[in-house]
Amino acid sequence: MLSYIHSQIQHYLPDQKQFLIGLSGGVDSVALLHLFKDLRFLHPITLRAIHIHHGLSLNADHWAEFCQALCHQWQIPLVVEKVSVEGKDGVEANARTARYCAVEQAILTNEVFVTAHHLDDQVETFFLALKRGSGIQGLAAMQAVSFRQNMTLFRPLLTIDKKQIIAYAQQHQLHWINDESNENTNYDRNFLRHQALPKFTDRWSHFSKMVARSSQHCAEQQQLIEELLTPELTKYQDIEKRTLNIQDFSHFSHAKQQQLIRLWLKQYHIPMPSLAQLEQILSLIFAAQDKNPQLTLGRWTLRRHHSFIYLTAKIEPLSFLSHPLQAQDTFHLPAQLGYIERNQQEITYTFSGKTDRLQLPEALKQKVVNIRLQQKGKVKCYGRSQREEMKKIWQQHRIPVWERDRTPIVFIDDLFIGILSIRNRKIDP
Repeated sequence: MLSYIHSQIQHYLPDQKQFLIGLSGGVDSVALLHLFKDLRFLHPITLRAIHIHHGLSLNADHWAEFCQALCHQWQIPLVVEKVSVEGKDGVEANARTARYCAVEQAILTNEVFVTAHHLDDQVETFFLALKRGSGIQGLAAMQAVSFRQNMTLFRPLLTIDKKQIIAYAQQHQLHWINDESNENTNYDRNFLRHQALPKFTDRWSHFSKMVARSSQHCAEQQQLIEELLTPELTKYQDIEKRTLNIQDFSHFSHAKQQQLIRLWLKQYHIPMPSLAQLEQILSLIFAAQDKNPQLTLGRWTLRRHHSFIYLTAKIEPLSFLSHPLQAQDTFHLPAQLGYIERNQQEITYTFSGKTDRLQLPEALKQKVVNIRLQQKGKVKCYGRSQREEMKKIWQQHRIPVWERDRTPIVFIDDLFIGILSIRNRKIDP
């Protein structure tokens, strides 16, 4: 099996030298760590291991101690990360999310994260996706190499089944711990592992390999869809501004609309929306033009304005603000919204590396300027005899509803002078 692991690295990551091994203490991860330990004699690599302490079992401290002792014996540096398992998606999903978040925090720049996922895991994952009614993307196989946020994941054991791993561990007289929760068939994965899938494999000996093959076909079909749609998506999206132009969406088939949305969201590492969420997104896209619909997707909010949908962070409300600005003054806006400078007649607004400038009328250059946020109602505008609603002014400047309370306005006394706007600014969550 050692030569197999070596060939996997040579095939998928020939230039990679630094690896972070996920070590739970179970037989799969112990065997994986042992293989990489011995691999150091064939391949010049640097190893670290990471153990995630979920705190879900009374034995969790013992498992961490076991992993520490094992890594000390094999002279492999170990990181132990304690996590809190919280959320509304069930223990398994919440634990997985917490685990990957901890790994993302601990992994070094040049490291690849290696997990012990094997053939049986692949089959279980396929059936869990099938139970959820997933499409081909959900049914697609785990890949030997994949990417999550800024992290590379490597799964070199995907074609190796559990029996082979146990045989390897016994051959090398390895010791491991047993997680009692793996026997609890109230968990869907354990039910498949202990009750459902053994019946299939007893009847059809190559069942697992055939399921893995079908799963791989789904992955290839999904890859083909993405290759065909990516050039078209490129025409409609602005990655930096996180916008998607939807003016032609009504001409697309329903299936194409869904796939373009999935592909667009995937670029920002957003978990794929359910079918119900996709329909909500399409309802948002096709809502009446006088509406300002929005939809929450995890830590993001999806909004529509005119012919675009925007992906923004959740925005905290701000209070009304009015701040005087003398010549040569600098004022830093709240909520990290940038800063405003005044050089006599010119007012400069800088935010996120972008700048907007407003020239004051010659007759007003000696006046004290007021910078306001959250201005409501009617205002008197410079050069006009009648008062005007701020809502109409925002619409004239094409400022989306959610940006209006965070966009600075320039007044002199109670006279509206202008807006300082860096349109479609990117706000990171």
